[in-house]
Amino acid sequence: MGYDAVIVGAGLGGLGAGVALSAAGRKVLVLERMDFIGGRCSSRKVDGWTMDIGCHFLFGCEHGSFGDAAGRIGRKIEFFHPFNYRLKVRDSMMLFDGDSLVVTRPGADAMNIKLMDALDRMINFSPRPLVRMINLMMMPVLPRLNRIAAPFLNRMDEITIKEILDGYFKWPVVRDFCEFFQLAGFCTPSWLTSWSEGLRTMLGFIGYYRPGMNPTELMGYPVGGLQAIPDTFAEGILEHGGEIRTGVGVKRIIIEGGRAAGVELENGEVVRSNIVISNAGIKETVRDLVGNEKFDREYAERTRKLVSGVSGFTLRARMDSRISDLELGFNIPVPNVEDYFHELWDDHIIGDYAPPIMLSSPSNMDPNTCPAGKQIILAVGASMLHTDDDHRKLEKYAIESVEGLVPGFKDHIEYCDLMTPETYAAFGEDDAPIIGIAQSVGQVGRNRPSSISPIKGLFFVGGEAGRGISGVACDMATNSGLACGDYIVKNSDMNGIGKLKKAAARYIGSASVLKKVGALTGS
Repeated sequence: MGYDAVIVGAGLGGLGAGVALSAAGRKVLVLERMDFIGGRCSSRKVDGWTMDIGCHFLFGCEHGSFGDAAGRIGRKIEFFHPFNYRLKVRDSMMLFDGDSLVVTRPGADAMNIKLMDALDRMINFSPRPLVRMINLMMMPVLPRLNRIAAPFLNRMDEITIKEILDGYFKWPVVRDFCEFFQLAGFCTPSWLTSWSEGLRTMLGFIGYYRPGMNPTELMGYPVGGLQAIPDTFAEGILEHGGEIRTGVGVKRIIIEGGRAAGVELENGEVVRSNIVISNAGIKETVRDLVGNEKFDREYAERTRKLVSGVSGFTLRARMDSRISDLELGFNIPVPNVEDYFHELWDDHIIGDYAPPIMLSSPSNMDPNTCPAGKQIILAVGASMLHTDDDHRKLEKYAIESVEGLVPGFKDHIEYCDLMTPETYAAFGEDDAPIIGIAQSVGQVGRNRPSSISPIKGLFFVGGEAGRGISGVACDMATNSGLACGDYIVKNSDMNGIGKLKKAAARYIGSASVLKKVGALTGS
């Protein structure tokens, strides 16, 4: 059976490309060597518990790339938008409950800031006609901000976030939070992360915003667990005539006459297609699935030198009862976050102390993810695959870090496991990065690897490919796939063929005529 495109890897990048192509009438085959789809955005169900792979909080949600992709295939993904946040930087604590921000510091009175009251007063104080006029002015401008700002942001690609922190953020508590928060988003330390990438990401989220929207709607968690996202994409691909095979490894991408011609599977089967899209990592695809010798030396060398982001660990705990109403939290117990990341990145040391973590409780957002009366708590932190230390020691210290945000956590653990960098290495990318290649100086903006390879018909998608694609993790990977699929539909020879077939089906509806059309067009 012929396929308009073969997609290697069913992460969000590969599935996003599959959605874009399927919605445009293309027949795709998605191949995934794992026995599940979604990659690092997935869940497994065990005895009534829906346990995510990793700890995620998603940006854009139904207003961003996930909503875009689902809408193309006539579907919708529901998101829970949380409001119980907790941030602890050593002894300082900030709590937000959807109404008030409470700040406590040692030796000082607690500050209670009625944020929502202040916002309501500001809105009510503003003359209504003025508010409507501002909304009308903002509506067409916001989605274009990223494009308008592009020339200015390109000039800042070589500036690191560390340079900004050094110049403007002197208070240690604020500095450490910014240091950790940017790593949680970009998975690179501040001395590597490009400042312009941070600005592009912020502008991208502003582009998702619509006047009158509650800003909390741009951050959330999918109802049904992370698996709801790839499952929705897959269902749409299947409904549009595509195929998805799991547990199928690709041995090589076939290149004939200087262009992609299909793939050979590990079982020896050959699948032909003149479009191959790889979600298997750009470095790994060039080196292992195609071969460096098929590319010019400069491109192969540049690809080899791409820097991956950090890897990580995830502590996944099933609790015997619901012990906290917390939905999202950060704990930064170390005295200096930058020094902590230098130990990880440069010295490959896992310290003997509680690490900085991001924490979430999926069951507080979707109670159906666990048995009644119980709770799921996840915590993620940075690590490196290559280290002389035993990654298992992280479990003890991660538990201590969670205890700092959720007192009594240790006493209510029914079962917990630790996903280490070795776990993430199973996804096949060098250094087991959380996202892919680093969003660092020299690898963003105009220097970000393109989805279009030098080999005709071969494309790359995921969190590391797509010039002009910025963002955070899952949202960025989905956008990469959608953009690549749209490019193929718009620019490939298949475009006219698809329109001709659709026209014949609409006005004639004859199988024999469709067969003749296929013969005439060579498809």
